[in-house]
Amino acid sequence: MNNFEIHVLLRHYWKKGLSARAAAAEICEVEGEGTTGKTAAIKWFKRFEDGDLDFEDKPRSGRPSILDEEDLRATLEDEPSSNTRDLADKLGVAQRTVVNYLHKFNFVYKKPRRDPYELTEAQAIRRVEVCHQLLDNPLNDRFWKRIVTCDEKWVFLVNRNHSRRWVPRDQNPPSVARQDHFAKKVMLCVWWNVDGVVHFELVPDGRAVDAELCSEQLERVYNILMQRYPTLIRQERALLQHDNAPAHRANLTKEKLGELDGIEVLAHPAYSPNLAPSDYGLFRSMVHFFRGRRFETFDQVEAACREFFESKEPHWYRDQIRQLAERWRKAIENDGLYFEE
Repeated sequence: MNNFEIHVLLRHYWKKGLSARAAAAEICEVEGEGTTGKTAAIKWFKRFEDGDLDFEDKPRSGRPSILDEEDLRATLEDEPSSNTRDLADKLGVAQRTVVNYLHKFNFVYKKPRRDPYELTEAQAIRRVEVCHQLLDNPLNDRFWKRIVTCDEKWVFLVNRNHSRRWVPRDQNPPSVARQDHFAKKVMLCVWWNVDGVVHFELVPDGRAVDAELCSEQLERVYNILMQRYPTLIRQERALLQHDNAPAHRANLTKEKLGELDGIEVLAHPAYSPNLAPSDYGLFRSMVHFFRGRRFETFDQVEAACREFFESKEPHWYRDQIRQLAERWRKAIENDGLYFEE
């Protein structure tokens, strides 16, 4: 059924006194669902009521509704960040036309992934080599239980909440100031394994996280491991997984690790926070947990950290550690480059 025939039927039902919605329903029931819509019927009923009994569509004003697909693709290739309004202005068509064609192309407007670093070819190759080396380990429960991972993170005393909120359509949520990265904060250092947090501490205000402090912390963590996991230390050797921060690579730190029997360092590729359980798991979850919270003292920060660590079930820590295998594989599959989370 063409548009002219639909318009004739609509006037027929209008003259019979049916409502626009009822007329659209009658036509769709006979001719098939989607033949005409309620909005179109309402528009035509208004024309009839205004005395316009012409069945032909009026010529549309404004910009064209058709564009050359190749022109749009070429424009997107040159300026992929252009919004639909800019594209419409450049191509001389209606913005709705651009939106329709983008939907036809199955295109969506996405922010690019933010990678931690811009890797060189040599760094990417090295990531692949180390991941191959790591996957050569027997990836069984015994292996995962040997890993003790550690990392550091700044914790702000004032944590802004920029999450989306449900509000009435005609209202805006209250504004929130951006996170001030120079605001007062404290450094958190944490060591954990498949069972949960082994030890954490907040660095005293003004104390640098250097090799000296790192060595002192290793001594404290080693003593805790000896008490909680004596068999691991004395017979199997714990695998310390940490990143390549200067304090971890310093000679003083290496000397301290050499003194601690039962501890060896698990290989970790440089420039790889996406292969560190604290970065992709623990700290990411902690940011959500701390959103909107304010602390007046370091004691309050310490209590909040303990609350967060205790809120996680043991299986959560186990799952985060075991993710390493899949992430090592993904790094290899992506030729050492960063991958989508």
